Amino acid sequence: MGVASLNNLIAERRDLASIPSVRLAAKIAYSQSGFTPADIQIAELHDCFTIAEIIEYEELGFAERGKGAQLVREGQTELGGKIPVNLSGGLKAKGHPLGATGVSMAVEITKQLRGEAERGRSVSGAQVGLTQNMGLTGQYSFVTIYSR
Repeated sequence: MGVASLNNLIAERRDLASIPSVRLAAKIAYSQSGFTPADIQIAELHDCFTIAEIIEYEELGFAERGKGAQLVREGQTELGGKIPVNLSGGLKAKGHPLGATGVSMAVEITKQLRGEAERGRSVSGAQVGLTQNMGLTGQYSFVTIYSR
């Protein structure tokens, strides 16, 4: 698990198309686990806004900088794609329940890795999953990697 924080003042950020705490938390999680972005088979990401999810693809290493939206256009984040993301529907589909968001992500990835996710939205044979959750505008970020 990687945890990172940064200043909450958006006006002081050098780049508004970046969430540095996600990048740092991911770097820590990858280092501790021995996995790389290429090893992740399913992910649940903090999709409070569409742009946040796209930036997270880049910060987590799923896409090169500036290429996050391309993953969506190519269907790579859908079931059957390179890195299925938010097959649970994501936070907005759950009403974005503050405080329970991280728990719901952990439950979803656990169900996926155990092969218990409902048919039509399960990644068959998934061995490695990732959750990314954050608070405020990325002031706090948590990346957790799960494996069977």
